[in-house]
Amino acid sequence: MDAVSSLPSLNDLLRQNPNLNPQKFSSKLNGENHLPNGISSSSLGGPPLIDKTTAVDRVTAPGFSDMFEKFVRGVDHKKKVSAKATQDLILGRSDNIHEAVVKSEESKVAFNLMIEVRNKLVDSYKELMRMQV
Repeated sequence: MDAVSSLPSLNDLLRQNPNLNPQKFSSKLNGENHLPNGISSSSLGGPPLIDKTTAVDRVTAPGFSDMFEKFVRGVDHKKKVSAKATQDLILGRSDNIHEAVVKSEESKVAFNLMIEVRNKLVDSYKELMRMQV
């Protein structure tokens, strides 16, 4: 299983969070807020209504830390699968050298990707800390 493919897709995130409905956003971007019985505030000639939901109510999708944790677990899983394939090859339980080498390279690439993502995150954090407020 590829670490990147194990991350949820945008469609999965949209399905998990009903507040991220694109049609709902398009009406808010147009300045329309719908009142009961399908009447919009713009049809009444008044200003758009204020959205009184809190940020916690609007955001129920998994956060960045959850996605990054899944990514790290995926990399760890690849490492374990690679170690198991190598061990099976050494102990004679498998004679498929090609599979063991491929799994080892997949593990290596996934680990290097994780390190690069971590480095970019650290650089971004340092850049934010250098900003004057």
